Amino acid sequence: MPQAHNRSPVIRLEGVARDFFDGRQIRRVLRPVTLDFQAGEFTIVSGPSGSGKTTLLTIMALILDPSEGRLFVNGRDVTALSDDAKATIRLRHYGFVFQNAALIPALSVLENVLIAHSVQGAAATTMVQERSKTILERLGMGGFLHMKADKLSAGQKQRVAIGRALINEPGLILCDEPTASLDVDSSTTVLGILKELSRENRAVVLVTHDPRVFPYADRLVAIEDGTVVTDTGTSPKAEGRI
Repeated sequence: MPQAHNRSPVIRLEGVARDFFDGRQIRRVLRPVTLDFQAGEFTIVSGPSGSGKTTLLTIMALILDPSEGRLFVNGRDVTALSDDAKATIRLRHYGFVFQNAALIPALSVLENVLIAHSVQGAAATTMVQERSKTILERLGMGGFLHMKADKLSAGQKQRVAIGRALINEPGLILCDEPTASLDVDSSTTVLGILKELSRENRAVVLVTHDPRVFPYADRLVAIEDGTVVTDTGTSPKAEGRI
């Protein structure tokens, strides 16, 4: 059986740092960090406000360029690619789940999931529509396919957002405080879904400042003042998972 740690990580940051100019001086908000994120692993990145965790996530999302260091996706150095090339990689390999589900209120649940596919310029084929329905069924939203998004609860909206993130079958899912606005029951459901998704040969990375999320993690990475202060490392289960 092949071992996950023998393969390239889904994403690798190598000596990545980030500076910002605050109008008076250059300030380093993320100090050089080297991290690998493997398929089959649910990683939680934590830290207080202003710690650098969101900067790290934005760099991983190929939205913000590092000031130094290199970034690899599936073993490919993507650091110096054009914005268009990075956008293509995001569409093909990434899924995103945010604090605000960011659904389009006037569209139905099914339409909100399909729109992530149509962004690529491709029509939603019957196969894609069926895949969307299967995903939503799995997320407990099969009975709401044609309901308008503005009629859903916060927890239901977040499940639809996860469905939207999955439609293009990404190998990497990045989550920014996805449970911050949810009640305890909805948070438990969403975190359980994300953990289950990581078991399907995906890397799931969730950024949060909420310690209640920590028990769901295979791995915890803590950031303070732009520096990684704790990294529990790749879990043995993730290393042995295909």
